[in-house]
Amino acid sequence: MTNSPKNLWWGYIPVIVVTLLGILMTFQAYLEVNSWEQQRNNIAFRDASQDRILVVQREIEHTLGLMQDIASFFEASPVVGRREFRKFVEPAIKRHPGIRTLAWIPRVEDKQRKTFVANARKSFKPFKILEKDSEGKMVSAGDRPEYFPVLYVQPYKRNRGILGLDMAMNPEVFSLLTKSEDTGQLQVSHAIPVIDEGIESSGFMVSIPVFYKTESDTEIETGIADTPEQREIRGFALGIFRTGDVVERALESLSPGAINISYFGETRTEDEELLYTHQSRIRPREPETGDPDDAGNRLEFEQILKLGDRFLKVVCAPVPGRYEPESSSGWIVMTSGFSFTALLTIYVLTLIGHAENVKRLVDKRTAQLRGAVNTLNMEIIERKNAESELQRLNEDLEHRVVIRTSEAERRAKDLEQFAYVTSHDLKAPLRGIANLAQWISDDLQGKINGDTQEQLKLLHDRVSRMHELIEGLLEYSRVGRTAISYTQVDVRELLEEIVDSLSPPEWLSIEIGDGMPVFKADRLQLSQVFSNLIGNSIKYHGGDTGHIWIKTWESGDCYEFEVSDDGQGIAPEYHEKVFLMFQTLETRDYGSNTGIGLALVKKIVQEHGGDITLNSDTNKGASFRFTWPRAS
Repeated sequence: MTNSPKNLWWGYIPVIVVTLLGILMTFQAYLEVNSWEQQRNNIAFRDASQDRILVVQREIEHTLGLMQDIASFFEASPVVGRREFRKFVEPAIKRHPGIRTLAWIPRVEDKQRKTFVANARKSFKPFKILEKDSEGKMVSAGDRPEYFPVLYVQPYKRNRGILGLDMAMNPEVFSLLTKSEDTGQLQVSHAIPVIDEGIESSGFMVSIPVFYKTESDTEIETGIADTPEQREIRGFALGIFRTGDVVERALESLSPGAINISYFGETRTEDEELLYTHQSRIRPREPETGDPDDAGNRLEFEQILKLGDRFLKVVCAPVPGRYEPESSSGWIVMTSGFSFTALLTIYVLTLIGHAENVKRLVDKRTAQLRGAVNTLNMEIIERKNAESELQRLNEDLEHRVVIRTSEAERRAKDLEQFAYVTSHDLKAPLRGIANLAQWISDDLQGKINGDTQEQLKLLHDRVSRMHELIEGLLEYSRVGRTAISYTQVDVRELLEEIVDSLSPPEWLSIEIGDGMPVFKADRLQLSQVFSNLIGNSIKYHGGDTGHIWIKTWESGDCYEFEVSDDGQGIAPEYHEKVFLMFQTLETRDYGSNTGIGLALVKKIVQEHGGDITLNSDTNKGASFRFTWPRAS
């Protein structure tokens, strides 16, 4: 069956729809990218401009704050000398290149003129109150009710020509002083010319009034200070600053940006007055064309700053060639969109032309997938069977572990019962032998010779030693099989009890060191360790005079204890032997040494997670050191 032209046309409708949608979406994306680039560009420019205006504003506030500091300095000091003024302002002048003049201008009444000049000449002999004549020359000031001479000025070399000059004769300065006196606040002048090394630039003056301290009856009663009209003016702190230096100093803290300050000036109701412009250190990407319609020149950011009672207008503009939207992004999007649309159209055409082939491949892949799913199901069943078998084996193993554990516990109980029964059965004959030996000795008292009496004593001692040996074995077997009972132990108190119970001879001194801890431990077993070590030191000291030391240290999570003496010591070849069962270093006919004491000490220490070492040599004393963990 052949397809009619109408059916063929309907078959290509998806291709036409895809092509038209791709073209429309590409144009829309192109417009959106251009709009986004323009918006991002504008935001970046605005943020950078605000940063620069902000640092300029802070620098202006810092400059005005300097004048406030000078005024506060004079308010706090009834008398300020020339040297004190210079020391106060010199650090600020060194830091701030925009400062052209910092001066103190006192108010002097005509009747105080002679006294004022005499006092001023104590620190500056040539001082006198001056004014300019009609020809601009400096002459002595004429008589008038009050004067406002420059008493102190810094930097001196640049401003020594105005020292003593009566500022009341300068209309612009006097107007600024009068305004600040009337308001009682800081006042800033309009733009003034500042000439430095023959170069004229724009600047401004700042004046702050300083009043004499008075406390009227009204202020005392109501707590309300006098107004400026009620206080007597003492003088003025005057500063002259170059606008450009203030702006440039502020911008030094920022990295170079492609932004010019095209206008920095005073805004008034009738007109505007340009004070300064700043050109960025970053050069334009392309030479300026002077075209006012250039995209970069159309961007501007404007903000109003306050300088005292003045308002300054700041306008920022980008460097030509900077902060322009990247046109390449839009073209990249358009090219990519058209390419994608073309590929998608080709793909749809391919789908339409090979629909049957795709269907056949789908059926084939479906059959393969079904087979893979069946195989996977078989693997899952096999894995579940394996898991069931593994679980059965685990349960069987756990059952066997329970049986083995039960048998081990039973055998341990049997062994313990055997030990107690054996000890009881052994102790009974021993007690009988001891009693018989004592009875024989009592019955034959005075009838037997010395050798026989000695042999009876040896028999009684051997029985006593056998009894001690059995007790030691029982105590050794109990270590590790009884529950540990933790209590708060004061080691110093424990040692004092042990020493008292051992009753050492008077010729042997025992010293308990400082810093003995108080901690949670098994008091009974710790007492056994100390008793054995101290008892051995007393028993085997082997001298007529001696000393035993007991010390302690902290060692990580453990306490480290040391029991040392200055007795006969132990040879190095016997250091390991002394910790073994039934091992003694000397054989005695009499005595109760069983060779179990140090073995018992070592086992107790190790059961508590510690360790014990011996440091000794013949005739050089012995030092036993062991660690005992702190209970958590």
